[in-house]
Amino acid sequence: MDTSKGLGRGLDALFGNQTGSTASENGTGAPHMMTTSRIVRASWQPRQRFDKATLETLAESIRRHGILEPIIVRPAKGNYEIVAGERRFQAALLAGLTAVPVNVREVDDRTAIEIALSENMEREDLSPIEVATSFSNYMTTFGVTQEELAVRIGKDRSTIANLIRLLDLPQVAKDALSARDITVGHARALLPLRSEDQIRAALGEIMTRQLSVRQTEVMVRRTLAHPAKTPVPRDAALHNIEETMQKLLATRVSIRGKVNKGVIEISYFNQEDLLRILSVLTPRQSPDDSLDQH
Repeated sequence: MDTSKGLGRGLDALFGNQTGSTASENGTGAPHMMTTSRIVRASWQPRQRFDKATLETLAESIRRHGILEPIIVRPAKGNYEIVAGERRFQAALLAGLTAVPVNVREVDDRTAIEIALSENMEREDLSPIEVATSFSNYMTTFGVTQEELAVRIGKDRSTIANLIRLLDLPQVAKDALSARDITVGHARALLPLRSEDQIRAALGEIMTRQLSVRQTEVMVRRTLAHPAKTPVPRDAALHNIEETMQKLLATRVSIRGKVNKGVIEISYFNQEDLLRILSVLTPRQSPDDSLDQH
């Protein structure tokens, strides 16, 4: 199946002339209802996480109006694997549906992955790191170049190259990008920095001072022109405490200083997250404590 031109124009263009590629259990090729227990998530799905708020909004819409666009699936080991419509399926489960409308398509692995990439890469809530990882995995799996992938999904090679370069960043920067603490422009500006310590320091400046991409580029050039002195190795005890606090609070924690004096920085991303962290840090009052107050 040649999808090199269809993907750039969306799923309708991809499937529009494939009259022989549609299959269904009832033999009609038309959308039909399928129980959700028979539908499985694809392991190669680009989207690895879902925004809870937007998923709930979609679920509420489904409760009111149903699923307006069928989910595309393909036969897979006795079940049916999602090719397109992962968000709609997850929202349908959240809405309590036990059956959803589907179109069954007979497509190979490569075409299925390309369809998922085409559907997901334009969505604002999909992390650039998820897109970049999917691109990298696709090229490795099928042995294609960035130029070939660009043709198949209808994108400029430079777009693909710039996204894949983000995978060279250390995990702390990838996490900041996925959490939307920084933009793709910020992330690209950090790429010339040579060490993770430099990138950590730059991230702190970006978020504390709310730097623009242009200001970040200036800061990076200044850092490269006047590199800081070799930092003193971090105290192992502080590092262990930092990791313990991160696990306890389920958020990023940064400790700067020494064992006897320093600063602890705890990251939160919205009011709900702040209140959650506060509840963890606030000791619960026991009945005995209440008695002692009288």
